[in-house]
Amino acid sequence: MRWGRSAIALGLVLLLCGCGAKYSPLFIGGAVSHPVIGWRECPGVEYNGITEVGLYKWADEGTADDPGELLWHIAATDGHVVDRVSIGEAPAGFTTLHPLTTELESGTTYALRTNMASDQLVSGFLTFRPDQLAVGQVVFNGGKDESLKAYESRDNEDFGCFTG
Repeated sequence: MRWGRSAIALGLVLLLCGCGAKYSPLFIGGAVSHPVIGWRECPGVEYNGITEVGLYKWADEGTADDPGELLWHIAATDGHVVDRVSIGEAPAGFTTLHPLTTELESGTTYALRTNMASDQLVSGFLTFRPDQLAVGQVVFNGGKDESLKAYESRDNEDFGCFTG
């Protein structure tokens, strides 16, 4: 059984590296007053989740490798993994490397960069504006936003989950 799960995790890693996944599993949702970063989990895959998060104020000429000014940074200690993180907070098992000292401004674009437990080479990236955030909405894949219901109804294979 362990080999099967390892094969599934390896498949997920390969797919998220641009080999078939239509969307990144990284998303952000919730109200402007309490935004929550999430990682869409693949059914049956262990150790799949967020181990590090950086929040950046998006620069005019920013890129995924150099998104702009770092506003907040947390990282897991001792192999902790989560699938949800509230912006500005460090969950149990995480260390704050750069505290958030400012509020998010409406109309400003921000970037999220994350590393995942499945492999340090697998990361998530997205941009969003606080005015896109609302209860029952998510932002994912390059700033695309839609209802949480529509997002959750998308096929898992669109996110690289090939568990069959």
